[in-house]
Amino acid sequence: MKAVFIVGEQRSGSNLLRLMLAQAGIAAPHPAHLLTRMMPLVASFGDLSNDSNWQQLVDDSCVLIERNPVPWNPLKRLDRANITQRCRDRSLVAIFGAIMDTYAEAHNQSMWACKSMGYIEFAPQLDAYFKDPKYIYLYRDGRDVTLSFTRAVIGEKHPYHIAKGWAKLQRMCLTERERIGPQRFFSLSYEELLANSEQVLRSCCTFLDIPFRDEMLSFHDSRDAVSTASKSQLWQNLDQPVMKDNSRKFLRDMSEESVRIIESVAGDVLDQLGYDRVFVQPGEEQAFTPEDLSAFAQENEQAKEAKKALMDSEDLERRKHQLSLLTERVYFLKGLSHGQILRFLAYLEERHYEPGDTVMYQGEETQDIFFVISGSLEVLQDDKKLAELTDGAPFGELGFISKEPRTATVRALSAARVFHLRRQDFAALEENDPGIAVRVLWLISEHLVSRFA
Repeated sequence: MKAVFIVGEQRSGSNLLRLMLAQAGIAAPHPAHLLTRMMPLVASFGDLSNDSNWQQLVDDSCVLIERNPVPWNPLKRLDRANITQRCRDRSLVAIFGAIMDTYAEAHNQSMWACKSMGYIEFAPQLDAYFKDPKYIYLYRDGRDVTLSFTRAVIGEKHPYHIAKGWAKLQRMCLTERERIGPQRFFSLSYEELLANSEQVLRSCCTFLDIPFRDEMLSFHDSRDAVSTASKSQLWQNLDQPVMKDNSRKFLRDMSEESVRIIESVAGDVLDQLGYDRVFVQPGEEQAFTPEDLSAFAQENEQAKEAKKALMDSEDLERRKHQLSLLTERVYFLKGLSHGQILRFLAYLEERHYEPGDTVMYQGEETQDIFFVISGSLEVLQDDKKLAELTDGAPFGELGFISKEPRTATVRALSAARVFHLRRQDFAALEENDPGIAVRVLWLISEHLVSRFA
């Protein structure tokens, strides 16, 4: 299959472009952000040459797609064996490619487009796996992107944090544009797409070596557009014609202070992309103090919580359902957000055990705690079997809490993967990320109450 990646930043019209391309005969599903969400977790699946670990990664990746808030019709359920067979190596990129090929085949297309905008981060891996993939860099004025994010139910909310993230992604795109070259890298602005839709789309089709179709301009009538618009307020305009005046809104709806922050943080990128500054000229950028940054961070978190409270309950449930696969098998991750899970993983050490290996000895004075990722283990006290532990269960929690010697021995019954959290690493977590530490302690307490009951 021919692979196309739409890159840049969200809130830049990527769903609009995706629906337009779909009318040109390109398979372009609503993104599940598979690489962004799963790549940081790949190490926790262990050695992928192990069939069990590899199949678990395949299955979890398929579940993420199957639970996408906007369904990948007609793929109600992905054939795991078929996905595995299509992979040319054992990597997450290979799984992603196999799933996209399957989607394109289901729609009788020979080209697919992925609009997970942040995939520019993985451009070297994508280039290495796919045959001459093409990139469409869709960019929008960072001040309008910031305004859009402040109103959206997703993403950061303070202008400083939004602008910083926007600038980082644009710099990546500009760097990759130089590396890849114009034969495989096409740039277009959101503003130009709105103002001159047909001309821009014809140029884009020439780049992709496909014919332009008039249906691309009536994208809003497609079943995909209507379905996507109904799933979230994020995409509520997709079943409407192009909004030609949907630019430079920051001049009317954003405070001067917010614009100054954006132009101080991302002014150089605005310059490179041809957007005129309004308040902060080159060399006049404001330097922010640690106190400023602390205040920005607090305001950002408060605004995110306020937005979440206003989120449509069905939309929120669809998103939670998709990401819950990260916590279903590992109980102690329950209730943590995707970002919190990634931060927590930095404090954990993964260990692997073969059947018969002893993980923990009765009488030991260690105070660490363990969590089962996969496999089964038995709990022995004075050589008498007390229980079996399976996916998600913690053990060693009594010593972790009370600092008393181990009351039992734990031994692997099958090949097992276990997360190990040292007491001193948990102390560092308490200091650096107390919210996660409290959540983990709460889950351990819940487990202990359940056991004692």
